[in-house]
Amino acid sequence: MTRLLLVFFVCAIGYQSYHWYYGDQGVKRQEELAKQIEYQERINLRLEQRNQALRAQVEDLRLGGEAVEERIRTELQYIKDGEVFYRMVDKR
Repeated sequence: MTRLLLVFFVCAIGYQSYHWYYGDQGVKRQEELAKQIEYQERINLRLEQRNQALRAQVEDLRLGGEAVEERIRTELQYIKDGEVFYRMVDKR
């Protein structure tokens, strides 16, 4: 009888330990969730920095005519009247 009780308690403790570590709310799952949260926070931080840069760029374009002119000149290669445009091409 004592052996049977001892075997029962050992099995019960083993079962509970297994579920404590590997169960749905176990230690292993908590570690996985913590890693996922850390990864998502890094992504969110990178996106927030990009959003701040874009907001600053939009505000600069909204307020200053110089920023609009600079963007047009660099992206579309516009030049003003009376200016001379030199294009340097590398021969290879």
